[in-house]
Amino acid sequence: MTGPSSQATGEVRRIALIASYAPSLTLFRGVLIRELVARGHRVRCYAPDHSADTTAAIGALGAETDSYPLARSGLNPLQDLKSLRALTARLASFAPHIVMGYTPKPAIYGSLAAARIGVPRIVPMITGLGFAFQDGGGVKRGVAQAVSRRLYARALARSHAVIFHNKDDHRLLAGLGVVPPGLPVHVVSGSGVDLDQFPVMPLPPLLEGKGLCFLMIARLLKAKGVAEFCEAARMVKEKSPYSRFVLVGPEESGPDGFSKDRLAAYDGIVEYAGRQSDVRPFLGQCHAYILPSYGEGMPRTVLEALAVGRPIVTTDARGCRETVDERVNGILVPVADSTALAEAMLSILRRPDLVPAMARASRQKAENRFDVSKVNRQMLSALGLST
Repeated sequence: MTGPSSQATGEVRRIALIASYAPSLTLFRGVLIRELVARGHRVRCYAPDHSADTTAAIGALGAETDSYPLARSGLNPLQDLKSLRALTARLASFAPHIVMGYTPKPAIYGSLAAARIGVPRIVPMITGLGFAFQDGGGVKRGVAQAVSRRLYARALARSHAVIFHNKDDHRLLAGLGVVPPGLPVHVVSGSGVDLDQFPVMPLPPLLEGKGLCFLMIARLLKAKGVAEFCEAARMVKEKSPYSRFVLVGPEESGPDGFSKDRLAAYDGIVEYAGRQSDVRPFLGQCHAYILPSYGEGMPRTVLEALAVGRPIVTTDARGCRETVDERVNGILVPVADSTALAEAMLSILRRPDLVPAMARASRQKAENRFDVSKVNRQMLSALGLST
């Protein structure tokens, strides 16, 4: 689909940002929203779960809020059709010039709704492909992928550009014939990270024989690699009894959740700190950051760990592999391999003298590639706004 590639300098635009989770608008898009408002544009943020807190936080950025119904996960055609119709009506009342939805359902249904009312510029952002495109078989996943492919194809056929958070997701969808030939594609470095909000933090003391602190921040989901982290912690604890393994993140229900009952099996090994509104104190207390995810768009917690200067151990998976230069600022391990993860942590324990250099390399990588100001310039270009 063709459309305007840029907007006149100084021309005020109405911009709709569509999310599936209201807090993400300030956590992941706050700097972008502030920049758009500072340029004089009118920004309205749509989500199904706005609260008084998120409305106030978005208002403090100078933007507006609106709600629409959405089931964040699952495939229910009638429910999703209801969401599409409601979102179409809500967008029509705002009459935006630009629409950007992110995460699977808002990217798809936001684009389809925008096309229905003739929005001049539609730019979905693929922040990750979710459950349907994770490795592994199963009838449910196969059906989910088939449906998702058709929906993405319909949405992208009606878009003027598309933003991906990593090259692997772009290659996958392009290989499946989902990305129309000629559609402008912008690959950005995730959501970026605010280097002022996440400054360099000094490493905790490296004391011989006292072990190290390994941190993981994630929702308690199997796909985040929580089971692998816990099992690797058990293996490492046997050889390094003074090492600590800290897990931060909210519980998640559903079939992909890693229950607290399962976590209880690792009492005395893994320290579970639950949901935290500010993870910086935990990043400051760790020596290395661990994320054994099965695949991401671009993991925000890893970007934050890079920014404060921590070695990274993550998987050789979509989105994750791009955060590590092997043995320079971290280590890549295979997906779903707790033994390899344990060995990576043990290798850091064997050479703690290398941790400071790896920490400096992580910060340098954050500055060179993941600075949110650089990422937002790329996103503004994709949205057709002069930079």
